[in-house]
Amino acid sequence: MQIPVIDLSLGTFESQATAIGAALSATGFFSLVGHGIAPAVFDDAFDASQRFFRCSDADKALLHINQSRHKHGFDPVGWQALDAAAPPDLKESFYIGAERALDHPLVLEGIENQGPNQWPSEAKLPGFKAACNTYSAHMDALARRLMSLIAVSLQLRPDHFEPFMRDPSCTTRLLHYPPQPASAQLGQLGCGEHTDWGAITLLAQDNAGGLQARLPKGSPQDGSWQDISPILHGLVVNSGDMLQRWTNDRYLSNLHRVVNKVGGRERFSIAYFFDLDHHALVEALPSCVSADRPAKYPPIKAGEHLIEMYRKTTVVP
Repeated sequence: MQIPVIDLSLGTFESQATAIGAALSATGFFSLVGHGIAPAVFDDAFDASQRFFRCSDADKALLHINQSRHKHGFDPVGWQALDAAAPPDLKESFYIGAERALDHPLVLEGIENQGPNQWPSEAKLPGFKAACNTYSAHMDALARRLMSLIAVSLQLRPDHFEPFMRDPSCTTRLLHYPPQPASAQLGQLGCGEHTDWGAITLLAQDNAGGLQARLPKGSPQDGSWQDISPILHGLVVNSGDMLQRWTNDRYLSNLHRVVNKVGGRERFSIAYFFDLDHHALVEALPSCVSADRPAKYPPIKAGEHLIEMYRKTTVVP
């Protein structure tokens, strides 16, 4: 079973929605091209990411995530274990959240992942903030377009999910996977197997490869791992926990991981997590519930799930 490639420059809105629905129900994943985002937006963001991760450990530590009570900034290799049964992940990252001023209502509530971002100085990394913010803005617009298509795929109005994403707590995460060291523990991966926590994820990859999705039970390759090949200036899109809950398991929040497969090769990617409003209450859609298929999950607040999962996967407090 291959992950489908969906081209948003082809077909009608309805045919695109049908293709997306089929992909999310089969594996929870598809590759996306024809999205209309200029190549320079990707190139500038990857350039900014590479320049940051090539800074000294001391310079990166100045923006350590522990320096921010809002959980934004740099986290080093070993900071996270997305698979609780495996050793910590062999990756480092830089979190950029939705920019919240200190007088924003969510900040005044004291919610731990809401607040201003940490940024390297313009003198140290010129253009870094601008490139990242431009990238995030394009991903936000595309994610909203995809949420409209997902709504139509579920026989809902295109604007059905709008009340849940008026001021979403989205995150852009710059990711760097150093070459797999000889000292790596048995079973230690670039990124352990996990599901994503929000509505949808949009991932840009370099050409190193290594992203794999686990094919669901009942598929021809039941439970095996499927490589998802990089596409230059394309994106990998997958549904997260909130979409699975909304659709009562009709759309899958599927396990995936990153395997450092190429010896001596580092890997860069940029994940954009479209994560809904903090107080959005997510419960099974009526169209996805029946007498034969009762709701499988209790209602949940989207933001509380994010915070809980971040705490569970952080190795170093």
